[in-house]
Amino acid sequence: MNENQHYWAFCFYLIHRLMESSIRYLARSPIFEKEKAFSTDFPVDHVEGARRTNNEVDDRLVTVAEIKNSSQWKLDVHGFCLLHADTHLDRKDVYTKKKEIQNDYWYEIEAILHKNFPQYSRIEGFDLTVRKRDPDFPAVMRAYRPEYEQPSSTAHSDYSQKGGFLALQHCFPGQDDYWKDKEFDMLKSLSVWRILAPTDDWPLALCDYTTIDPKEDIRLNDTIRRDLVGECSLLHYNQAHRWYYFKNQGINDLIVFRNSNSHGKLPLGGFHAAVSNPNAKGAPRESVEVRVVAFY
Repeated sequence: MNENQHYWAFCFYLIHRLMESSIRYLARSPIFEKEKAFSTDFPVDHVEGARRTNNEVDDRLVTVAEIKNSSQWKLDVHGFCLLHADTHLDRKDVYTKKKEIQNDYWYEIEAILHKNFPQYSRIEGFDLTVRKRDPDFPAVMRAYRPEYEQPSSTAHSDYSQKGGFLALQHCFPGQDDYWKDKEFDMLKSLSVWRILAPTDDWPLALCDYTTIDPKEDIRLNDTIRRDLVGECSLLHYNQAHRWYYFKNQGINDLIVFRNSNSHGKLPLGGFHAAVSNPNAKGAPRESVEVRVVAFY
């Protein structure tokens, strides 16, 4: 780090309230000179020579700054923004009746997004994921549970440009003609909530896209599932990255970020990761997230 970078890093420390934590990056492995990055979510031990992934992790200590002014963050500049809106979701039902209640919650989120982003002509929800941190996560990684998932501590964006099309083909089969030649965004809105009060346990950290070098820092990764192959974007470490989190997030504080754009417009992804808060005093984090496609 040169003298000028040291100066601006020092200014960053002075201006923001900081949290020291760790983020799991993708290592800059020489294997990517001959192989595309890939990962699977199922065992392959029964196949001779098969690997579940060629990813190598690069855990880095990072400084995560508190978001003070929520209005300064712009979806089309930083890759994410923050909204405040009333949402209604029964905490018990989200675990036991997810299929029954997800359509109503999609409609609620879609209405909020239409109000705040009038440039979109159509918004469709297609996924609802619930996360509830096991008390011994991340030391112990339990088997997949259909009712909820664990936080993701890997710096990533859910879909690449190609991955957005693959997700649409899977979630909306037979509708290819509708989105042909149309521009769309793959968005995700995340609301962290508790039954009584929000928790400071494992908050979501977001990387300011203006601090990312798209050519050097972003790596496309094939995500191989039992029923489909998708493509996401992973992040290589760069000391220029600046990470932020929403301290004291309430149940009606929404974080919205772009995962990809069909025409490859910047920002290319809202890169995010769950981070351990060394000063956390709250109960294990519970969150619910919705993925939507938004057509211009």
